Amino acid sequence: MPGLKELKKTLSATLREGLLSHAVLIEGEKGTGRKELALWLAKAILCKSGDFPCENCSVCRKVNSGNHPDVEIFGGEGGARSFHIESIREIKNTLWLAPNESEQKIYILLNVENMTPEAQNALLKSLEEPPAHARFILTCDNRRSLLDTIISRSTVYTLEPPTREECAAALKEKFPDISEKEAEIFAIAYGGNLGAAAAGVEDGKKELVMLAAKTPELLKKGESYSLGAELGAVCKTRADITEYLERLLNITGRCGIDRAAGKNTPIRVTPMEAVKTQEIIERGKLAVLQNCSAELIESWLVMELSGVFGGNL
Repeated sequence: MPGLKELKKTLSATLREGLLSHAVLIEGEKGTGRKELALWLAKAILCKSGDFPCENCSVCRKVNSGNHPDVEIFGGEGGARSFHIESIREIKNTLWLAPNESEQKIYILLNVENMTPEAQNALLKSLEEPPAHARFILTCDNRRSLLDTIISRSTVYTLEPPTREECAAALKEKFPDISEKEAEIFAIAYGGNLGAAAAGVEDGKKELVMLAAKTPELLKKGESYSLGAELGAVCKTRADITEYLERLLNITGRCGIDRAAGKNTPIRVTPMEAVKTQEIIERGKLAVLQNCSAELIESWLVMELSGVFGGNL
């Protein structure tokens, strides 16, 4: 990912010059590589190779496997306020103990936007006066969710999401079996978020994503019944329908915007069609939340979308 590569270069130079702050905050939306960069930086700090991180020494291998005694990871994928003060108390209990194998001890705190106010205030005390051997690497989706005092005591690095073209190129490189057109569609369907798009490929969402991409064209050709049959075959559950709706929303929205700007688009969608589709999708999501049957939602979707794109229902 281009943004990740550039930040690694910046952090490498800062580390070599001895200017890396004791607290680093990596900001970026989900899927931009925040955790990957945090682990890479931990290896770079501890690795003894001249070309750090070397990825081959015992230090790098231990960090990669999650077994390095001087690298502790807290937080994760929980929702809002799922990062509690108990985790910060664990950090404070070991903060002043000497490192086990290395000269420094690293605390990686993932998704700190999920910290409770109590946890943030408790962390602040550790960030203000840490021991010389302690390093903190924090990740978040947006710094505005954090206390100003935490931000002021950290050096913030922002991971910019890749462009659609960069995302598609990275997908093609990571998954050689998909076509360039499919890589472009996945990049659009997941809003240029490489992590999410790659997960979609790995999780077998290709058929669903490509169905969302060809939905407007099927309906423009009057093939509403074909769309209904494919929806029933691909979307077996309400969760599948939600995924289909999210991908259709991104695809029609992006292509509609590009069409309005006079850009070439892989899917023929006018701005007005995109707006009308968004309205239908929002109502479809509500129907899913209300536990309507998958078959009824699919039938309703085909009927409503046919009215937008000129189907034969």
